[in-house]
Amino acid sequence: MLTCFSFGHDKESAIPIVLVENSGRCATNDGGEKVLPNGTVWIPNLVKTITDIVLNGSKAITVDQKLIDGPDPNQRGKIFIPLILALQYFFIVRPIRQRIREDIAKETKPLWELRDMGLADGKF
Repeated sequence: MLTCFSFGHDKESAIPIVLVENSGRCATNDGGEKVLPNGTVWIPNLVKTITDIVLNGSKAITVDQKLIDGPDPNQRGKIFIPLILALQYFFIVRPIRQRIREDIAKETKPLWELRDMGLADGKF
């Protein structure tokens, strides 16, 4: 059940990997603790393995801060924002406004609306 996964050829820094079942139907011992098929109580064993790995005295991994931070998202593509807004205005907003104005101009108003506006001229 226990397998080790390592990066490169260094077997001492291998990462242990275990496949366990954590459902309500999995095998348990008399104390209600979930057990592996070989009878090992797996949660205390997992905690023990984690503490052994953390406390084994190996040197820490150093990572460059630039890799952690990544590229500055505020600078990427920032120059294109005004261009995109201008394109949206000229090719989306203005045509939609124009179509709405044309639609309003072509609309025939009902008589009650003309009466309320004072433009019915006795047509009702």
